[in-house]
Amino acid sequence: MSSEEPTPKQADLEIAYTRLSPPQNPGNTDSSHPTIIFLHGGESCHLEFSRIAPLLADDYEILLVDLPGHSRSKAIPFSFDNATNALSYLITTQVQERKAHLVGLSLGGFVGLEFARRCPDLVLSLWCTGCAPFTGYRHWLTSQSRLLSGIITLAGRLATEKIFWASLGADVDPIPGLCAEVQSNQTMTVLKPVFDELASVTMDDLAAIHGVRIAIIAGGKQDNVANTTAAGKVLRSKNPDCNAFVVRKAIHWWSLQLPEVFAQGVRAWVEGREMPDVYEPLLTGES
Repeated sequence: MSSEEPTPKQADLEIAYTRLSPPQNPGNTDSSHPTIIFLHGGESCHLEFSRIAPLLADDYEILLVDLPGHSRSKAIPFSFDNATNALSYLITTQVQERKAHLVGLSLGGFVGLEFARRCPDLVLSLWCTGCAPFTGYRHWLTSQSRLLSGIITLAGRLATEKIFWASLGADVDPIPGLCAEVQSNQTMTVLKPVFDELASVTMDDLAAIHGVRIAIIAGGKQDNVANTTAAGKVLRSKNPDCNAFVVRKAIHWWSLQLPEVFAQGVRAWVEGREMPDVYEPLLTGES
């Protein structure tokens, strides 16, 4: 990972989050529920999981965070250091068991992997998608952080809400407020440090993760399936319980496209059950 820090490290960073708790059962003396923390993609915010969280909230304590630099956590500059610090503080102060399941998409997946590397004792499991380390032209483009940030910032200013949702495909239903949040996060200040950190991630970083059960998934329409397979093999080499999958019909941002399928996979992984059939295993001989 990159050793450069945009600002000095800060202690006990408090990121914004929304909590969804299971309904109280008066006859149940054990009111504890496992916690799932959702980590959104770059430019996005907690609203990304608006249709997924309710499908799990009857059985799990759900925390939907805004990562550093984004939306309600905009005052905290983004870096892997700050994201790790903030998640560690959140889990140790707001999670009863002081351990949580993590779910991350894109940037959120990369943050989840880095957090699992640095703080494995705070992680029950990790389910992540669209976060295999970049290679080839994707790595080159991401490494051009100033250019890429500028292009996205300009495009965000020009796009109407209709254009924004149309760009994701006809099978994506708009979520109120999300487009406005994404556009407010499309700035050089937010995006450049994000791309700088993403370009620094390598397979060696994944190989340094120990003791965390991880599912890494590719959206078959837009993510790099070969890189996801390679990442899965690296993770499996350190923990035989790790696995890799592809959902063939999924776009990169499939938290918006296929919320039910997304939630079904999260539930299966968290509960240690067989993944739904739509999750095609990428590691030979695994189901």
